[in-house]
Amino acid sequence: MSASERPVIDIQGISAYYRDHRVLEDISLRVFRGEIFVVVGESGCGKSTLLKCMTGLYRPDQGRVFIQDTDLLSAEEEALLRAKRSFGVLFQSGALIGSMTLAENVALPLLEHTDIDADFIDEIVKMKLRLVNLSGYEDSFPSELSGGMKKRAGIARAMALDPQILFLDELSAGLDPVTSAGLDQLVKDINAGMGTTMVIVSHELSSIMTIADRIILLDKKARGIIAEGNPREIRENASDPRVIRFFNRMPPKGS
Repeated sequence: MSASERPVIDIQGISAYYRDHRVLEDISLRVFRGEIFVVVGESGCGKSTLLKCMTGLYRPDQGRVFIQDTDLLSAEEEALLRAKRSFGVLFQSGALIGSMTLAENVALPLLEHTDIDADFIDEIVKMKLRLVNLSGYEDSFPSELSGGMKKRAGIARAMALDPQILFLDELSAGLDPVTSAGLDQLVKDINAGMGTTMVIVSHELSSIMTIADRIILLDKKARGIIAEGNPREIRENASDPRVIRFFNRMPPKGS
């Protein structure tokens, strides 16, 4: 296998439980450099749990999680910190700190993880906000922004340390179609312009079909992956009733 074919994320046989409830069972997947990889499925199928396992926020009960060849479950502290600095995360809520301006929110990772001087941090913050089309909003507070602008600001903060991988949880949740389409285009622009690998959790079918190079479809009852590949090819060639229902937005029988 050549270096270009090595996965930047390698999930090997992970299982996750909440109390006595098994959410994921024996999940394995690989994400390759520069692709937009989308995790899809119905509510409660384990999408967010899988994302938390991939980012080290939840320790799976079984299996291994490699980011850039570092095992998040067994690495020593220095290697673990180095691996975590290679990715940024945007949670569904945006997780901006309400008492801080946008500039202060975006600067926070730089202040915590680097020794860059204040003037240079200011320039980086302006550059990141410009990247997400929020120039001029440096002194605004999160409460003064629309939902879409908060998501853009969250992306700017997640990109502050120039991560090679960006994890995005339900980017379009709660947004109108026009705003969602704008965020989809932003994701594509960042991916194309910077080569950033994207891992996105989504249930928005129009967004999935627009941005994804490859998807996995999780199923709640199967507790695992029931389809993987290019979303258009999966939709056109699906024979599994569960896959057909998802792509046609059909409720399960008896619901």
